[in-house]
Amino acid sequence: MSNLKNSQTYLKKVGIIGAGPAGLATAIALKQQGIEVHIYDRARAFRPIGAGLTLSPNGLRSLAAIAPDIARQLKLQGSQIKRFKVRTSKRGWPIITQRIFGDKYDQPFMAIRWFHLQEILRSQLPPDNFHLDHRLIAFEQNHQSVTLCFENNKAATVDLLIGADGIRSVVRKQLFGVENPTYSGWMTWRGVLKYQHRLLPPHQATVFANKGKIFLVMDNGDGYISWSLEMLSETSHRSQNAQEVKERVIQELAKWHPVVQKVIDLTDADIIVERPVGKPLILPKWGDNRVILVGDAAHYMGPHLGQGTNTTFEDVWELSACLSNYGDLGEALEYYEKSRIERTTIVQYRTLFSAAQMFNPFLSPKRFFNKSFAAVPEQAQIGQKAFSDWLYGYNLPF
Repeated sequence: MSNLKNSQTYLKKVGIIGAGPAGLATAIALKQQGIEVHIYDRARAFRPIGAGLTLSPNGLRSLAAIAPDIARQLKLQGSQIKRFKVRTSKRGWPIITQRIFGDKYDQPFMAIRWFHLQEILRSQLPPDNFHLDHRLIAFEQNHQSVTLCFENNKAATVDLLIGADGIRSVVRKQLFGVENPTYSGWMTWRGVLKYQHRLLPPHQATVFANKGKIFLVMDNGDGYISWSLEMLSETSHRSQNAQEVKERVIQELAKWHPVVQKVIDLTDADIIVERPVGKPLILPKWGDNRVILVGDAAHYMGPHLGQGTNTTFEDVWELSACLSNYGDLGEALEYYEKSRIERTTIVQYRTLFSAAQMFNPFLSPKRFFNKSFAAVPEQAQIGQKAFSDWLYGYNLPF
């Protein structure tokens, strides 16, 4: 971040709640400005989870601006996706094959294991930046500082509190009284494993589709694949244990192509992640005084457009740039909030449209929004090519 100056003249110590990609990237960006950073997480240890994620050019561009070495490592260790293919659910017949040209946006489209991304980010920070087994209970702030209160009578005082604690954000709940997102009618299951098959070649994303169900398989590099099942479900029922989770996925995909069933059969039940998908959280504000949100805590949007992590890295870059370029904390946070809310609200609405497209690939944004919504940003309603250019061609501020 050579183009950012040191902001420690008015910001000495920052507390970050959450040690996922949002919190880690924020810590890296602020530490490079000479700020003392502390990451607090309720987990007792870092452990692998069974999920993969996609990184698109806008997210990678933001990461490269924060720390070029991170982007280089990701490109070496993940998989650059060159082709997207849709197949029928039972026979596996190809329906759509599409080349992906990431070079158009100066950065590629990539897939990588979630835990692998976390490890790469974590390696950029010394151990004393981390405070595990710290479950935030509440915070109190004044014009000079924020006091954090954790379980077991643990406490800390910082100059700025950043809520990077995801969908079920404790920071957001205290700031605005906003609980978890309401259920959207979609359930998801995700997993990772080492597996190869001719229908799942390297550098490809493959979708097996049936009405109401989407099974996506992504090459993650080094022989690994990640998979996700998204499906409509009237209830958000959660399984009682890992084996029940796996059995439900097996049942839902029982009559699908043999390669789909093989992928599930070989996946370790203990790493399958089962989650209900919430409706997008569109907040009019992200912060108050010395507390601010980033990532899913600020703008949860669901998985249908693959932009949760990518817009998070945009948040991190812009927040760090604002703190560097504005001499007043209030002014820096105000600019960050205004700029990011405008962009992420557009992406949140477009994510809803992407979910609807799973049932009708020929649905137009104008038709979808005019029929179902009011006061939708115009940018969310433009054609697919123009929207892709706007989304993936994101120009870094400052």
